[in-house]
Amino acid sequence: MSDRVPLLRPAPLQKGDTVGVVASSYSPRAGWLARGVRALERAGYGVLVDPELSTTRRDQRAEDERRAESFTKMWLDPRVKAVIGGTGGYGAVRMLPYLDPEIFRANPKSFVGYSDITVLHLWLMRLAGLRAFHGPTADDLIPSARDITTSSMLSALTTPRPTARFGRDVARTVKAGRAVGRLVGGNLALVQQTIGTPYEIDTTDAILFLEEVRDPMSFVDERLVQLRAAGLLGKVRGIVFGHLSLDRSEEDEFEDFVLDLVADLGVPVLMDFPAGHDSPNLTLPIGTEVELVAEETTGWIVYREDALAAPQAPALP
Repeated sequence: MSDRVPLLRPAPLQKGDTVGVVASSYSPRAGWLARGVRALERAGYGVLVDPELSTTRRDQRAEDERRAESFTKMWLDPRVKAVIGGTGGYGAVRMLPYLDPEIFRANPKSFVGYSDITVLHLWLMRLAGLRAFHGPTADDLIPSARDITTSSMLSALTTPRPTARFGRDVARTVKAGRAVGRLVGGNLALVQQTIGTPYEIDTTDAILFLEEVRDPMSFVDERLVQLRAAGLLGKVRGIVFGHLSLDRSEEDEFEDFVLDLVADLGVPVLMDFPAGHDSPNLTLPIGTEVELVAEETTGWIVYREDALAAPQAPALP
């Protein structure tokens, strides 16, 4: 791995801890949010919900500043040990000018989400030196021990280095190989939007994870072409494509143009990895060193380092 500064590790979540649900983007459906809160409570955690989640986002600077203040307040609340986005949508990028990275650096906590929340993950990594988790938002969680999306998130937040081979027998190999690197990425549209900003995605020696939703193939093509033109694809050690909710009629053509764009990179490539806007949405440790294994037909990701700090020993009486 390169000699870049290691990212901070948040403390593992423990039973009885409180999880904060933040209003970084749109407002979730009330019933879905209530279901997610119930899932966390049944798993043994307290839940604190940002009151901004019940208000409709209007995309005005005064609101951006207020939401950033509320987001920071939740992060600084000593009761809150981990933070999860309420839902995706749009608006997270509008809060960034009003967030102080030093506050987050001084108070490392696990932060989970996906879609629009990708921009907050990349901002936290580049400016605050924090790891993050690409995983479900609160409105995706289901109060069932059999729900893979929920159980994967809870495992990621409580276990410093899970041993699972994430994606095995589901992900499909399109270019075989092995690679080790820091896992980066998220939603392709949000990754593209960071180009030229202070929080531009750092793909040097990275395993790049990308997912997208409900966009025509031409949009995905445009975004990948820009990443390549910006010199960002040429720096990666491997590429993992998660859920790509394209028109089914485009799938064969899509794989052809993806291979054309990345074949000369000489790196392993996986498709259909179970993370993103479809189910299951496995939780991935963004900013943590992983190994990408792409065998003849299937592949997976495994942790190569702890994503969380070592659990603290209980205080002596």
